[in-house]
Formats: sequence, C-alpha cells, structure tokens
Amino acid sequence: MSVPGRLKAPRITRQHRKTIWAALFLLPWFVFFCIFTVYPFVFGIYVSFTNFSLAGVQNIHFVGFDNFKAILDDPAFVRSIIATLSFAAIIIPCTIAFSLWIANILQRYGNKMNTLTKVAVYLPAVTCQAALVVVWKFIFAPHAGVVAGLLKTAGLPLFSLFDSAVTSIPVLSLIVITATLGQPLILYSAAINNIPVTYYEAAELDGASRMQQFFQITLPLLQSANTFVIITTTIGVMQVFVVPYLMTSGGPQYTTSTLLLMIYRSAFQNGSFGYASAVGLVLFLITAVIAAFQFRIMRRDLVEY
Repeated sequence: MSVPGRLKAPRITRQHRKTIWAALFLLPWFVFFCIFTVYPFVFGIYVSFTNFSLAGVQNIHFVGFDNFKAILDDPAFVRSIIATLSFAAIIIPCTIAFSLWIANILQRYGNKMNTLTKVAVYLPAVTCQAALVVVWKFIFAPHAGVVAGLLKTAGLPLFSLFDSAVTSIPVLSLIVITATLGQPLILYSAAINNIPVTYYEAAELDGASRMQQFFQITLPLLQSANTFVIITTTIGVMQVFVVPYLMTSGGPQYTTSTLLLMIYRSAFQNGSFGYASAVGLVLFLITAVIAAFQFRIMRRDLVEY
C-alpha cells in the first residue's frame, strides 16, 4: 500500500535511459567541439575588432572597424578575392562534371573495374598535398621539368606557366582538381547505384539512348547528392591554401594569392592577428552567402522534382 500524501518517484523508462546514454556518449565530442571550434570562432570574431598582434598582449585594445577599413583599402585583398573566386569558377564545375561523368561511366562496368578506378582517383585525396605539389613542381619546372623537356624537343622557346594569372590559375586549378576529385566520385557512384535498375530497363524498352537516360533519369534523381557535393566543394575551394602557397607563394603580384593565404601571411609572417581575423571573418561571410545561395537554388530544384 502506498503511503497517503507521499509523491511517487518518477519512473525512468527505457527510452529515457537510451537518451541519457546517448547524451553521455556525445558529451566528449560536444566538449571538444566547443573547445576547438566554437571558442576559436567566437574569439576570432573578437580579435577582428582589436589590434591583436605578437608585439605584446598589454598593448591590445579595441579598434572597432579599423581592420575592415584597412582590408578594403588593401589592393592585395582585392586581388586575393579575384584569385579565390577564379579558382572557384574553374574548380567547382570541373570537379562536379568530371566526377559525375566518371561515376556514370563506371555504372556500366563490374565491381573490379569500379573498385580500381575509385582507388586510383581517390588516392590523391588521402595523399599529402605537399608531396603532390613536389611532383607537379617537377613537371612544370620552367627549365628542367617534363614540360620544359617537351618544349625543347619540339624546338619551342621555354617559358613558365606561372608568370601570369592567365596561365597560372588554370594550372593550379588542375592540380587542386586532381586532389579533390575522389570524394565527389565516391558520393556520385553510391547515389547512382541506389537508382533502381528497372528505370533504365524501362527506358531502354522505350528506345531511350544513354544520353537521354542520363538527363531524364540519372541527373534528376541525383539532386540530393548534387546539393551536398556542390556546397562541400564550394566550402573546400574557398579555403584553398597548400597548392598556391607551395607552387607560386601567391605570385606574381598576389594574382594567385587566395584569401586563406592572405590570412596566413598577415598572422604568421606579419604578426597582425587582428587584421588576419578580419580577413577570416570576411572569408566566412563570403563562403556562407555563396553556400546559402547554392542551397536555396538546389533545394528549389529538389522540391520541383
């Protein structure tokens, strides 16, 4: 018998236990996320409004929007934005087109061919980009590289592809594409394999060509994969750093200098962490606006389909 007036202890159900255990397992990740992601992000916003530098912590004070005004007056910032957007304009469509094209072709072959091709294309993605740049530097070396050897054999004058932005940005984009093609290929290949084969069989019975099958069946059913690949590729391209830094160091005259390379120089070479944080905040805003616009367009197309 229950004692009158005594409240019953709340009963912990099985679902509550699962929720508690899930929260306990997620707690370490959440702590790391707050320490290494949320805190640096918030602190970086604060630093962008100060004159934070390595000169001395005691001299740090709030400067308002002075760093952002200095950014707008810096010609290197304008050239870095142009270079970053130029890389994005080349790398994003080429990466998506090549990976989708390869994934669509692999659909016709067996598992062995699929596996070997995916490993070959994905291998540069897990290889240190610095090692890849060393190989590419040997290929494009203006006097002793593979390209120079071909020019000598053909009797043509030697020249460097990195003397101007007209040639250097496409070449650097090619290097970045070879290192980032693997992940979109895997995603597209998995998405295509999830499309029922009966759709293609019915299309073949109706006399549809492979090109018609691709545009009428494959491409419309890849809208979710397209959204993810386009947005993640855009975010990655806006943060290109290793290839321009090691190949050209941002030259000539900052024409291949990305915003991330400008952040690195401002912070770790010039010691102006406030200025570098301001550039980082601008880069974050540009990337967020572009990604949000892409998501809105892709979501609208997804709803239509």
